[in-house]
Amino acid sequence: MNGIGVDFTSSNYLDHRHGHDQLRPWRRLTTGLPPALGEFRRATRLAAELARRTGRPAGVLETSTLHAFVDGWAALAARPTAVFIDEAAYPIGRIGLRANGLKGTVVRHFDPGHLASAVRRLSLGLRPVLLVDGLCPGCGRIAPLRELVDVLAPRRGVVLVDDTQALGVGVTASRRVPSSAPVVTVASAAKGYGAPLAVLAGPEALVRQVRRTAPSRWHGSGPSAAAQSALASALACDSTERKKVLAELVSLFRSRLRQCQLPVPDGGRWPMQTVPVPWEACASVRDSLLRKGIRTVAVNRRCQEGVGIAFLINAGHTPADIERAVDALALSMLQVA
Repeated sequence: MNGIGVDFTSSNYLDHRHGHDQLRPWRRLTTGLPPALGEFRRATRLAAELARRTGRPAGVLETSTLHAFVDGWAALAARPTAVFIDEAAYPIGRIGLRANGLKGTVVRHFDPGHLASAVRRLSLGLRPVLLVDGLCPGCGRIAPLRELVDVLAPRRGVVLVDDTQALGVGVTASRRVPSSAPVVTVASAAKGYGAPLAVLAGPEALVRQVRRTAPSRWHGSGPSAAAQSALASALACDSTERKKVLAELVSLFRSRLRQCQLPVPDGGRWPMQTVPVPWEACASVRDSLLRKGIRTVAVNRRCQEGVGIAFLINAGHTPADIERAVDALALSMLQVA
């Protein structure tokens, strides 16, 4: 990282760079139209491919996950709906909910039993919709989608999954349930493919509804030609070696933490590794790391108590970067002890 050292703040996990000279050129950056009135033909093909990779029947390309959640909630709330929110769900899905003037009831993290008790208290005529992350970077677990779907099935409910963490990097949670399951997926292509756009994928009828009527499809711009070209390039790549390198780096990071007798990080085998730090020392540790040339993120831990220092590992890092980061962390923790 120029001028600083090693950057552990980028969630471009597979390190796709997309230099302009590496992409297929485009004649115009944008159509100048809201997507409901016209979009690049490539958008339909890319959306279909991303939907396939999430195990959903159909998809629509969106400018960001915020656009996708605004549109998804608008479509899902077209009939009387009761919203439930997993307590560890990423904030962007909640923001999209509020943008539609909706509120939800919080349920315990990845807990089908608690969801079932909440659904039993619903008034008749309300369809339950659950917002949940497909993969939790806090505990490193995959959402128990089959069980959650089963809880909602008697009320013809829907699970709305934020599968951003896994798309392009691992097997998404939504691919672990049948394509016919009442699951709607929103996922960014930025982490796994390095392309700043997103997909909303789900049942064909709902996707058609989004295409025709969704708010951002009428009142915003669609993904640019540059972003679509970057995504097409990444989809055409064989990322097997990048994934292997990434997995080895994460394993090395965790191993070196153990050797240095540092706290076990959140995240399991996932690239976002969050090392627990006492809240009163968190800012000091982060600043100490920065002075040593290691850029990290101080975060509230997603499904655990307290705060931590997050290291977002990507395939562009080297084993030497990992060694340097852990050594710097050990020294920084010692200095604030």
